[in-house]
Parts: sequence; C-alpha cells; structure tokens
Amino acid sequence: MINKLYKIALGLVVCISFVACNDDEEKNAGFSVDKSEITFAAEGGADVLLVESDATWTVSVTEPWLSVSPASGTGTMACNVVVDSSLVNDMRTASIRFVPAARTAVNVTVNQMGYGKMIVPLSNEIKIESSAKLEERYFETTVTTNVPFGVEIDFLGAEEWLTSESVSVELDKGARPRTAKLRFDWKMNTVPQERVAEIRLVPQGEGAESVEPAVITVCQKPALKIEDNRAGDSIALVVMYERMNCWSDAWDTSENLQYWEGVELWEASDEDLPAPEAVGRVRAVQYSFLNTKETIPSEVRHLKYLESLAISSNVNTMLLNIELGSEICELEHLKYLTLFSYGIVSLPDDFVKLGKSLVALDLSANNFAEIPAMLTQENFPKLKSLSFVASRRWQTTDLRKKDEYKDKDGLGLHVNVTTDNAFRRLLLWENLEELAFSNCYLEGVIPDFKVGEEGVVAYTQKDVDAWGGDTIQYLADNALPKILPNCTILRLNLNFLNGNLPDWLLYHPHFMDWAPDLLIFNQQEKGLNSAGEAVRFDNEPKTFDYYYDVFPGTREKYELKDEITEE
Repeated sequence: MINKLYKIALGLVVCISFVACNDDEEKNAGFSVDKSEITFAAEGGADVLLVESDATWTVSVTEPWLSVSPASGTGTMACNVVVDSSLVNDMRTASIRFVPAARTAVNVTVNQMGYGKMIVPLSNEIKIESSAKLEERYFETTVTTNVPFGVEIDFLGAEEWLTSESVSVELDKGARPRTAKLRFDWKMNTVPQERVAEIRLVPQGEGAESVEPAVITVCQKPALKIEDNRAGDSIALVVMYERMNCWSDAWDTSENLQYWEGVELWEASDEDLPAPEAVGRVRAVQYSFLNTKETIPSEVRHLKYLESLAISSNVNTMLLNIELGSEICELEHLKYLTLFSYGIVSLPDDFVKLGKSLVALDLSANNFAEIPAMLTQENFPKLKSLSFVASRRWQTTDLRKKDEYKDKDGLGLHVNVTTDNAFRRLLLWENLEELAFSNCYLEGVIPDFKVGEEGVVAYTQKDVDAWGGDTIQYLADNALPKILPNCTILRLNLNFLNGNLPDWLLYHPHFMDWAPDLLIFNQQEKGLNSAGEAVRFDNEPKTFDYYYDVFPGTREKYELKDEITEE
C-alpha cells in the first residue's frame, strides 16, 4: 500500500515539474541569453553575452565589482560584461539578472577565482658581467607579489658581493598582486672562476609559512685570467687604467711595454733587482687624472715586482670616502707609494704588511680625519718619508666653525698636536728623513719632550763626532732631547699651531735645512684656532743669529750674504 502511494506522489511531482517548465518556456518564449555562467580569473577582464529578445528588457547586477552594458535594450544585442580584479584569496560569485517585459527573469552566474598567496620574480636566473664601471654595476628585477617579503642572499660560501636596498611593496589592494622592482648592486669578480649567489625572497607576516620562498640565481662571469708574467703585467696595467676611468692619454698597447709612458721595467743590470725573473716586469707605474669612487683596482696585486706606485688627481675628492683596499698590501717589493688626492679616508689593517719594504709614503690631499694609528716606527722600520700635505676637504680660517662641516664628513685632517698620541709618535720616529703636514688643520702647541721619558734620549758626544767635528757640540753640552735626528725636511706651515716653539726644534741640527721662516713659522693667515685664538708662535725668533751663535759652523753654510756687484 505504501509503495503504491509513493509511486502516485512521485508521478504527481514529475507531472507538476513538467507543467512548470513548460510554463516558464512559454512565458520566456522570444527571450534568451547565450550563456548561463561565466568564470573569470582573479585579475578580472571582459566577456560578451548575446541577448535575443522580441521585447524590451533591463539588466542589473548583484555586486559592485561586476558591470554590464548596455543596461537595457530591445531585440538582439551584445552585452559587455566587465569584472574588476579580485581583492580576496577565495573565489567570489555574483549574478547578472535580465528582466524582459512580461516575462520571467533570467539569471547568469558570474564566478571569479581568487588570488593565491604568491611571490613571483620575472626571472629566476640572472647573468651579469665580471666587471663594469661603478655606476653600471647593478641589475634590477621585477617581482609580482601579494604578500610582504624580505631578501636573503646565500653566497654559497664565498665572500659577499651582492647588496640590496630595503624592500618596500605597497600591498594596499588586498590580495591583488602588486609589482615591485628590486635593485641589487654587485662587486667586480676578481678571480678567474664563475661565482654564483642565490637570492631568496622570503615571505613575512601572517600566513608566511604557507608560501614558498622564491629563488633567483645570479651567475657572474669569471674575471679575466692574469698570468704571472710580463703579459700579465700589461693586462693588469690596462685593466687598472680602465677601472679608474683615467682620462690622461691611454697607452698604445701595440707598442712594446718598455715604451709605455709612466711605466718603468726592471733591467738585469739593476743592483736591487728583487729576483732574476723580475727582468722585464713592471718596476714603477704612474696614473694621473682619474674619476673613481672606489679603491685601487684589485689587479694591482698582479704587479708582483712593483717597486713604485703613484696615483694622483681623482675628481671631486672632497666628496669621497674611499677606504683603501687590502689588495695593494700583497706587493712585497713596494718601496715608494704615492696616493695623492685620491679621496682616501682609511687604511686597511693589512697595510702594516708593507712595513717590510716601504721607504716613502705620500698620502697628501686625501680625506683622513686623523693620523692612522698604525703608522709607527715599529710597523714601518724602513720608512724615511711620510707626507700628509694639503689634507683639507674644505677651506676655513676659523676652527670655531668646524662643527658646521660635520654633515660634509668634517674639515679634513684636524688634530690637536698637544694631545694627539699619533702625532707625538711621529716626532719620536728616529729614522724619518722627511715629515710633511703643510696646509692641514693641525692646532695646539708643538710637543716638547723630556730626556728619560717616552724613550727619549739626549744628544751625546758620539752624535757630535758622527756629525763631523764640533758643529753641533751645543746639543751634547746641553743634553737636548734627540727628536727627529735624521729629519732634513719638516713642513708644518699653513696650520693653526700656536704657543712656544720647543728647544728641540729651535736648536735642531737640520733646523736651517727646513727653511723655518717659510715651512714652520708661517701658519694660517688670519687663522683662529678652536678657542678663537690667533695662530702664531709666541717665541718665534726675529733673526737666526741665536742659531749661528751656538752652531758657528753653520753660519757660512746658511747665512745669506750681500753680494756687491760692480757695474
């Protein structure tokens, strides 16, 4: 009985449904839309619905991110459907409702996929050159993302050679991906092997664990191989010229190396030839007029037997803060080093390695703020000449204004010689034959010394005898401190020194060799020190008679005599 009733009920339902469908079809006869459902990707887009109708109709949408045009019509027409890009991670749905006159409405379902969380670089592999000019040593890559991320770089065990700016992506559109441009600066490859680094774009913030980091592999070409021979020297010279952007006349590389201007080679007859295989190798080289913001190119280390290196006249040095690299410290035979007006602010710790060979060091016209503490007689026992002339970034005659230059990295070499231990140690350097600090910002009183303190000894009869006769007998008789005894050139002019000149200076055996009225007494014109005091020496001698009186043997050598010329 139950089964019979179920069959009857089911039959009634089917019958009613059939009648209803027939009724809808009859009511909508003459009106149709060619699609009942449209699906869009997360970035949105456009599609077309074809409407056929024998009556007027109107259309509406259920969500603001969806639009249809035209909004009404008659007859057969194409309707443009436009969907905005999504702002969410999940799929979203809306309806387009067509309402024909005197007929049942027709709905079209619109689906739009959501954005998944993503970090997608434009390229997963980047190849770069081994070297280039500083302003060209970078690359940019585009990343599409809808999550915040940070940058991590794995150098695969090598030294760091890539740096990146901080990442900033404006994720102000929900899950809609945004495009960011990342910049990476790279260093030159100095070894003849390719090097590889992996840049990892690591998701951050909430849900970061559900997103895989993106990886960009960067491959850098190997450096040009420079062999340990004469040909290698010529390659190193040319590469250095190019990397320092020298604008003096370039060498004609078709000529023999011995004819290159500013280049000197070792010859077999040289008494101080460092090794037989050094014959024909570069002994000395000069570079001038350059435009670089970097240290000396690393190729300098290939000039194995280099004895003398002079580099001068960089551009805009007052704006530079170049830290000297350690590659130059590998030159075991370097005796003479001049880095004039290069823009250097510091020396590497390895610079002390040059103490085994260095005889003369000229760091004039650079940007040192202080005297490097490593410059001591213990570290550089062979050094005889040291110069820091013209170590001024900016010009002033009033040291009370020094703080005005802090934002410009300071004035330059500003040292109070009264308290500065580094300067004091220089005065105790027995082997120095030349010490030059003209036109810097030295202020204070030139240190005096007491015999028996700081290792200071007095002149003895042995020194007098070694000098030759009794010319400097006064020094031993009065036991004056033996300061810079071998120094024949001392330049302290055009600074901000004041106070009393010490006796060790006024009665120095080479005092007249120093041309003291020009290169010692002559301080900054109208100069004021940090205390606002006029710079001058309180006991500056009016004449040199006092000197000739105690060193009578020097009068004939140094005193200017009037010459009478008969016409």
